[in-house]
Amino acid sequence: MAQQGFLILGRVVRPYGIRGEVKMACFAHSWEPFRTLSRVWVGPTRGPFRALGLERARAQDRTVVLKLAGVETPEGAAGLVGYEVAIPRAEAPSLPEGVFYHYDLLGLEVREGDRFLGTVCEILETPAHDVYVIRGPAGEWMLPAARAHIRRIDPAAGCIQIEPGTDLASATSGGEESAEAV
Repeated sequence: MAQQGFLILGRVVRPYGIRGEVKMACFAHSWEPFRTLSRVWVGPTRGPFRALGLERARAQDRTVVLKLAGVETPEGAAGLVGYEVAIPRAEAPSLPEGVFYHYDLLGLEVREGDRFLGTVCEILETPAHDVYVIRGPAGEWMLPAARAHIRRIDPAAGCIQIEPGTDLASATSGGEESAEAV
């Protein structure tokens, strides 16, 4: 689990070139909201992170080439492979209404009215939409992040409300009820 209070932007996957740049697998859909950053925090998953100046960054599909201050050689860049690149959560750019960072959704309770169905423990990205992996009383199941299934997402209240009557917990739990319904 990442250090609390940080938004993980990606993970360094390899050195890039001969000037100490690194290639980072970007966890965001786009680097665009982060293009004005002047520093990032870099470190192993469990920390500690250290602040490094960000001299330049250029996006390449789902990766970003970063030039970090103080990293001048391929060997120095190789020492960062596997490290996470983050920013303090308080410095994260604001998102449009109805769009959330994965960070904000993990740990939310999923409810149908007053009925507790589980907690978001993982988010899978698919071409159509994200899929929330829910762990609850019915076991582990998946909730498509689509308006047809989700009534409201309220990170401040710690809750995702699904549409009444959807009963995704039993339909997707993989149990006998699911097999009979098919």
